[in-house]
Amino acid sequence: MRNLSGIEQCEAALERLLNETPYNKDFVGVEKTDITPAMVSVEAGYDKGYLKRSRQAHMPLIAQIDRLRAPKKASKSSAQRLSKALSAADKAKANEAALKDTLDKVLAQNLMLVERVRELEKALHMYGE
Repeated sequence: MRNLSGIEQCEAALERLLNETPYNKDFVGVEKTDITPAMVSVEAGYDKGYLKRSRQAHMPLIAQIDRLRAPKKASKSSAQRLSKALSAADKAKANEAALKDTLDKVLAQNLMLVERVRELEKALHMYGE
């Protein structure tokens, strides 16, 4: 049996991770969408920085790992995005209405306090004379 190159060891490590039979107990039960180049490197017996995007020989394997992660970021349909945006707009309108109500109450209280201060100042001037 010949010795495997580093990239071949990483490819074998990726296969083990995909088949849910990793050697490293920390990677048991890992979702396919959570597999990273660092994880593959460690499973292959290297440090987590072994696979690098800057190394031409590593690019095909890293691209394969990236494709596994892609479904995690599935695009939503236009209808779903519109529904979410409309829901957010409705919440913002409700929040705005509540804030306006609070503002009106505070302004009314302030006007009552100003009037009360005037009454007290008037009474103070009457007693001061």
